[in-house]
Amino acid sequence: MPKITVGDIDINYEIQGSSTPLLMIMGLSFSLRDWGEKFTELLAQHHRLILFDNRDAGLTSRSNRSYNIADMADDAAGLLDALKIPKAHVFGASMGGAIAQQFALKYPDKLDKLILGCTIAGGSCSQLGDISGVMNGNLSNLLFIPTFIQNNRQELREFLSKTTPLHSQGDALDRQMQAFGTHDTCDTLADIKALTLILTGDKDIAIPRSNSDFLATTIPNVKLEIIADAAHGFSYSHPEIAADLIHLFLQSPTNHRKKIMQNPINDILRAFGAYAQTFNLLEPKKVEPFFHLPAMLITSEEVAVMQNSSDVCKVFETLMNKLKVRKFKESKIIGSLKVTQLSDNQGQVVGVAKRFNQAGEEIEHFGFTYTLRKVEDKWKIIAGVLHEPETLSNSK
Repeated sequence: MPKITVGDIDINYEIQGSSTPLLMIMGLSFSLRDWGEKFTELLAQHHRLILFDNRDAGLTSRSNRSYNIADMADDAAGLLDALKIPKAHVFGASMGGAIAQQFALKYPDKLDKLILGCTIAGGSCSQLGDISGVMNGNLSNLLFIPTFIQNNRQELREFLSKTTPLHSQGDALDRQMQAFGTHDTCDTLADIKALTLILTGDKDIAIPRSNSDFLATTIPNVKLEIIADAAHGFSYSHPEIAADLIHLFLQSPTNHRKKIMQNPINDILRAFGAYAQTFNLLEPKKVEPFFHLPAMLITSEEVAVMQNSSDVCKVFETLMNKLKVRKFKESKIIGSLKVTQLSDNQGQVVGVAKRFNQAGEEIEHFGFTYTLRKVEDKWKIIAGVLHEPETLSNSK
């Protein structure tokens, strides 16, 4: 495979197929071989794939310095420049999805459509799962569900025997992990202008689906697709489904933007996600705009009816003061959100959350059900119920 110099490294890359360019950015430790042959063959039938190894992975140069995710986005943009490709679709998976987010923010003129696979926004708004398999070599359990492993043992053994020698090790892996730790787009996702597709497996233990739900609530022009019975390695375990979803998204016309923006489920998720983020600030006046009055907040202790803005501030001042005494830092969604459109102007968000203090200790674990109403094209909360988490199936 050829190499090309980009900045301070020589990038190992491979081009498959023709037509519109699609830059593929791989995740932590892995090389371009980890996409799986079937998946890349299917995509190459319709697109010109630019596959490459990140710095400190595969056959690309080892870095002689520390770096961050934004630097890795510079590598990706530099590769396109070196190949004289002015603009491309970009698909990033896992840490590659973090790099792709930074690419979208730093190089919007080089980006056509954006695809984010099983990834996170980083910072305080994300929930990283179990990635110990990267360190201890137990990659099958990291990437696939037990049934798939059981039914494909020999095939997986052969696949991993070819790909594992190209994975990052030692100092190279340490540098990549440190870089991944710098990723934080919690406050900038709304600045991503590209049409975006988010893909994830419903049984991903490495980067749980809740992270994709959050991305879908915050990126403006987005479509979320959940692949059933898939984990972190869905490109290998479900190549046909994943390739079809990507191809359909990429071939859709640019005016598909309106269809995505008008998806009520995405709009409901986005409104709730913005409220959840704002609540973490513990400033009562800032949550008031998220309610359509009169509204209700029901807990195990009380039923609060809020008739006006003053009522909202009083109710949340009491609630937030209690959290401040307990040194509250943040809330995190556990598992997946269930979003339902009840009618043309009503929707519901159901889920489970945990609250943590500044020491990272859990202080509360609760279920919630929020009902929203669409008022003047904006989804606002009319009722919130906090209840026992055991009443929901995703409470673990």
